[in-house]
Amino acid sequence: MRASHVAQHRTDHACLVTAAHSNAKTLSIDWGDGHHSQFHTVWLRDNCSCDQCGDHSGGQRFFELNQLPDTLANRVALVNGMVQINWRADGHITTYDPAWLRAHCYSDSERAKRRPRPVTWDASITGKAPEADYATALDNDAELLKLYDSVRTYGICIVRNVPAHADATEQLAGLLSFVRETHYGRVFEIKSVSKPTLIANAPVSLRPHTDEGFRDPPPGIMIFHSIQASEDGGGVSVMTDGFRLAEDFKKIHPEHYKLLTRVPVAQRRFIEGVGLRAEAPVIGLDYWGDVREFRLNERTTGPIDLPVDLIEPVYDALAAMFELAYDSRYHLHHLLQGGEALVFDNARVLHARTGFNGNRHVRLTHVGSDEFYSRWRQLRYKLNGDINLM
Repeated sequence: MRASHVAQHRTDHACLVTAAHSNAKTLSIDWGDGHHSQFHTVWLRDNCSCDQCGDHSGGQRFFELNQLPDTLANRVALVNGMVQINWRADGHITTYDPAWLRAHCYSDSERAKRRPRPVTWDASITGKAPEADYATALDNDAELLKLYDSVRTYGICIVRNVPAHADATEQLAGLLSFVRETHYGRVFEIKSVSKPTLIANAPVSLRPHTDEGFRDPPPGIMIFHSIQASEDGGGVSVMTDGFRLAEDFKKIHPEHYKLLTRVPVAQRRFIEGVGLRAEAPVIGLDYWGDVREFRLNERTTGPIDLPVDLIEPVYDALAAMFELAYDSRYHLHHLLQGGEALVFDNARVLHARTGFNGNRHVRLTHVGSDEFYSRWRQLRYKLNGDINLM
């Protein structure tokens, strides 16, 4: 059987195979730009996507690793520009598009290129935060991709020209992902009321925080849709990049940093009809030690449930982190006008606000980050031919 991994994007010098050599353990490829790749034969056999083997990417997989023969001896050839591997044990043939192989090369240098490269920021971004136009994005994929890319890279995007009526909240959300419904419903109304049960509806200032860390997982992408700004100019959104906080915290307090990447900090909400609790480190790291998520909320923290010898060190580390998070040097200020929205990644960006005395009305909804970034990958593939986005 023949397998074909076809990469439907441009063919350039980087995807030109100048030499290919194989043995029972590896396939070595030299590329036109001077790069060298080495693929393990077990990886190549596993990624065969012919009709007989099925394809990992769609979950239609029939080949099983325990079916591997004792030897993976093979013969490699270039056939019509494709890399063809003949597996001698059973006569199976796998064909790879060189562009697909290059896109999935797992050398250190190529993997580093594929890893997310967030751009961190502080208060100096005020007035220069990334923006997108909602009315344009409805019919223009390039504008929509700008919105997705902004959230992916900066964690935040200001969206202009969103109709200032209630229906538009879920219309914007639906453009980006699927609404995540909670005990608050699909949309939560943030406006000043008498005797509010939640502090969000009191006209007071709020400290920077990530939302609902007592859920597992917490809400992913958040949308603040402004229907009406406060007449007094209050209620200014204050946004903070948790990734920048983590960067600087590591330099200033290296031991505290290690602690907050390792120990779980509990958050909870226990009110009438709701009993939520979850715990995770404040700073979540990926395999390479890069920050992948940030969770911090003083109002919903605790009680901390850790070994006795960690209680005081963790409190010291948290106090130092809160001091940094509340420092105005890290705060982006933006007054949401009626007809504007903020879209941001709750696993990275903290939000707050100044106090207000007017009739401010903002609608809050959460959308799933899995679907959000799924659509981002599909759009990047459609417009740019990107086929292996992390």
